[in-house]
Amino acid sequence: MTTALVTGASGFLGPRIVARLRADGVRVRALVRPGRPSDADERLEGDLRDEALLARAVAGCDWVIHAGARVSTTGAWDEFESTNVQATEAIIRLAVAAGVRRVVHISSLSVYAVPADGATVTEESAYDDSGEERGFYARSKLAADKVARAAMQAGAPVTIIRPGLLYGPGHKPPLARRAVGLGPLRVLFASRHYLLPLAYVDNVADAVVLAAQHDAARGRAYTIVDVHARQAEYARLYRQIGGQRWLPVYPPLGLLRLGLGAAERAAGLAGRTLPITRHQVERTLRSATFVTFRAQNELGWSPRVPIDEALRRSFAAPENTPHAAATEPAQSLA
Repeated sequence: MTTALVTGASGFLGPRIVARLRADGVRVRALVRPGRPSDADERLEGDLRDEALLARAVAGCDWVIHAGARVSTTGAWDEFESTNVQATEAIIRLAVAAGVRRVVHISSLSVYAVPADGATVTEESAYDDSGEERGFYARSKLAADKVARAAMQAGAPVTIIRPGLLYGPGHKPPLARRAVGLGPLRVLFASRHYLLPLAYVDNVADAVVLAAQHDAARGRAYTIVDVHARQAEYARLYRQIGGQRWLPVYPPLGLLRLGLGAAERAAGLAGRTLPITRHQVERTLRSATFVTFRAQNELGWSPRVPIDEALRRSFAAPENTPHAAATEPAQSLA
């Protein structure tokens, strides 16, 4: 029987990966933070920064699916670096030493550069080189992706999955890349024509498991996006399916970008990041089409849950967390 380790197994995406693996007859070992539940066959508690724990976790596994990360809009850089970057290097190194056949690293669309509005982005497109302009989380995900890619290029059995804006039951659908509620208004930090690259959690879990199963996925990166939803049309669908009454407001993003420059410099002196950054606003000014042909052709992946049904399932779930937007996969520390 195949055995798979899933880090971040008690986060948002992790439990769906665990369920999908078990449905395929895979024995699952979960790495979770202390006190967090998991439906896996075996459960280990601890922190991703504990190399001794990681060595025990990967021992005897055929696959390692690394979905764990520190996810926050605040915190010091060294916290993100140790948990998201150094731990990724350690888990790949230890997995290779243990003879693991496949390591699937969960990354993010944010690693890609979007050079201009209307750009087309493939897995071979350039990394975002904005460096210090990025928030600590996005910066750490980029650095971790580079670690995984370097391991692939060195011959390690690594696959990278880069999901779009992740949502589903338990994690309210993103209304925009960034949104703020003000009474009956929703301030959407995007143009009306912005293309939201959405990814429903079960569709992403399908892609992750396919990447572990397919020999062709070794040494490959895959972009996973269900649909590119135009902002204004999506907002109307969001209100309709969610049964909500509010009015969208689109602020002047060019002016906002200028004002955030000074605020970011002040926050940087204090070693902190802002909830919204100039870089994030800049990204909302540039739509892109993220091509998924590679996942379709090499893995046989396609989104089995369409957007209407994905939104209905998400809004119907009683455990949804109340936030207006989600820009990255929601994962736990371990």
